[in-house]
Amino acid sequence: MCPLIHHTIDSHGFSDSATSTVETCQHLKLALYRGNYDRNTETLEIRWVVDDVHKRIGDFYHQSDNYIDIVGSDAHPNNVDLVHTLKNKLLGKESSFIRTYQLLTDENVYGLFVEKVRITEKTETEIKFVGCLFMVPECENDIEEGDIIRQQLLESLRKEREINQAKELFINMVSHEMRTPLAVIQGAVDLIEHCNDKLSDGDKENYMQSIRRAILRMTRTMDAVLILSKVQSNQLSFQPLESDVVLFCKNIINEIENLNEGRKIVLQISKSFPRNIDIDTTLLYHIISNLLNNAIKYSDPMTLVYLNLVYDGETLTIYVRDSGIGIPHKELKGIFKLFHRGANAKGRKGMGIGMFIIKHCIALHNGSIEVESKEHEGTTFRVKLPIAHRN
Repeated sequence: MCPLIHHTIDSHGFSDSATSTVETCQHLKLALYRGNYDRNTETLEIRWVVDDVHKRIGDFYHQSDNYIDIVGSDAHPNNVDLVHTLKNKLLGKESSFIRTYQLLTDENVYGLFVEKVRITEKTETEIKFVGCLFMVPECENDIEEGDIIRQQLLESLRKEREINQAKELFINMVSHEMRTPLAVIQGAVDLIEHCNDKLSDGDKENYMQSIRRAILRMTRTMDAVLILSKVQSNQLSFQPLESDVVLFCKNIINEIENLNEGRKIVLQISKSFPRNIDIDTTLLYHIISNLLNNAIKYSDPMTLVYLNLVYDGETLTIYVRDSGIGIPHKELKGIFKLFHRGANAKGRKGMGIGMFIIKHCIALHNGSIEVESKEHEGTTFRVKLPIAHRN
């Protein structure tokens, strides 16, 4: 059996200069290439335009004039349609894919090849892509080795697809979240600009309030994006300071109620609640604001949302309760995953990052979170945060 070594594949250019999760055989043959097809929008025919192919055998490199020279003319008789298969896949909806087939090697024998292709840009008239072509070396267990390489590439491809899909979903959600407040601002500005003489002072103030709320909503969206970036790069830390938690929560409630006109949040506080507690208010803000925003988002406009604070001298316990749509039982375990959106949340705004941020902020407190929910009856979150004490 051929020994396995790490061989690197760059996610942008499939070069062998970056860290990789792919392992392949020591006596590797590898072709790295870039290309793009020109597409006729009327006939849907595509034609090879530019080609850059480097074929590697050990330490020896040479350049081929055309990718088809490697894949087309050298293909096994049973694989002569490979080039057309590539074209069809490039025209499809996939952004990356794996192919396996047999090609002639320099020893004039057919070898097993595994190819990974990723589309880098696709327009109505052009398709650009990069690829890498692995040859499974001839050794005692070449079929087994080929299967290992294929499975590793497929796993790499799966992760790449998940990352790309998550990025695309996130961009779409952020764009959607920003579009609504921008439309509100544009509409209010247009009315003030063109109908200023006909508007009463009260009307003008209402429009100005709408603009302020829209700006605040956009600010909160961008804050969520920034905090997510910090969470993923481990830039958040636990820094407790003496703080008036009750006043802090009242300010959060006022902010959320102003953003959601007509909604009411009821604050309940346990008896003998201390004026000040040593706690990280930056992390606490993200925990409470996200829980309250979710409670409002997923409950009827005519219902109340409750925030309950309990302190026993060692632990701050936070309850957030609503009587909204609830969470399906089968989805309870997945609500803290990034970009998770409940099956019953369609039509309601959200980016699927709030619960992920909450979980991280609670973990920095060495705290815990529990959830009880029934569909159509509401949800209750219970957060427990150990409180640091000064010596």
